Amino acid sequence: MGRSAIRNLAILAGLGACIVACSQWQDPRLPPLTSSSARSADGRAGENAIAIRGIGNDPRLDKLVTAFMSQCGVPNAELAVAKAGTITFSHAYTNPARAISTTQRSTTMRLASLSKAWTSAALYNLIVARKIEPRWKVFQYLGITKPLPARARVDPRVYDITINDMILHESGWDDRVSHFDPTFEMRQIALALGLDHPIDQTQEVRYQLHEPLQEKPGTTYAYCNFCYTVLGMVVAKASGRSYRAYLTKILGSELRLSNVAVSPTVGARLPNEVAKYYNPYAGLSALYIDSRRKYPYPYSGDGMLDEVAQGAGGLETNADSMLVLMKHYIIWGVGTPPPLGQDWAREGEMPGTNTWAEQLPNGVHYAFLVNTNSYAYGTNPNAFTNLQYEIEATLQAH
Repeated sequence: MGRSAIRNLAILAGLGACIVACSQWQDPRLPPLTSSSARSADGRAGENAIAIRGIGNDPRLDKLVTAFMSQCGVPNAELAVAKAGTITFSHAYTNPARAISTTQRSTTMRLASLSKAWTSAALYNLIVARKIEPRWKVFQYLGITKPLPARARVDPRVYDITINDMILHESGWDDRVSHFDPTFEMRQIALALGLDHPIDQTQEVRYQLHEPLQEKPGTTYAYCNFCYTVLGMVVAKASGRSYRAYLTKILGSELRLSNVAVSPTVGARLPNEVAKYYNPYAGLSALYIDSRRKYPYPYSGDGMLDEVAQGAGGLETNADSMLVLMKHYIIWGVGTPPPLGQDWAREGEMPGTNTWAEQLPNGVHYAFLVNTNSYAYGTNPNAFTNLQYEIEATLQAH
């Protein structure tokens, strides 16, 4: 689901080799700003000045974010920073020249691949509770072994893929070679199966079973969105709940969070969700299979349904909640936070969304969310990544 930053890979080879090492914190000295406390990015009132709301004060960070938003046409953004597990800076940014809704600290946005960090946290808990073992063969565990179409030939090595292989992105499916990621081909899969309705998770898995492997499972890293859709299904089976119920009732309860949810692909936004996701393209819908109308990419025109890709990229929350998760779990892989001196980062990108979360070597954590990726198609496609290097340098100097 877009690019992912890897500073260190968490290698999981059974629970004993896990990178193992749990309420939302806020500096009581920094009261939240009220609506009347909003200020412009440059301290002046102007219709195009980017409004900032939140707690903490760091003009250097605000300057970086507002310059990026102005130059790249970003409507809404959130940046939150924590030191030693305490949120010390949390700003919500609104670009009135672009946005149709005002960003608050409580505003939630789609996470894209940061969703995988929540899936990983759930997996860690279930491994520790001995509900699952990383060495288990994933499709046998799920009871999904018959391909679609029914007579399709399956490489027998597919049935050797373990939960651990999927955690490590070593399934053997490599879309850099195959150029096929079922996460963004849900309409194509539905049509190939002769359906006039959208696919569900089981149909996606059964279809993928017959897709050729490019490598032997467990041997080669190849970033895999589909793997985390499957791992979300593992969370559901192992917990005896739906994936979203596990996040809200178990993991959310543990972290004292109530704002982690699956973002609806189409229709009304959830309470506190940003009003719109911005992307310039449109395509045939993964939801309305019998329609030839084109839908915006963030709303099924890209071939993806959030409700199907839940564990891979279907979640939404806010930047503060990302920091709460990062206080207890690593952002990449399965385990608890890294010791000082190690750097762990993950990027999420899909149409209408770009996100970043990082656990820096000095113990500072940060999360940055925006509701567009339109700049990725323009003259400066690396603007988002470059911004992260600038934010990192600022926070490393703290």
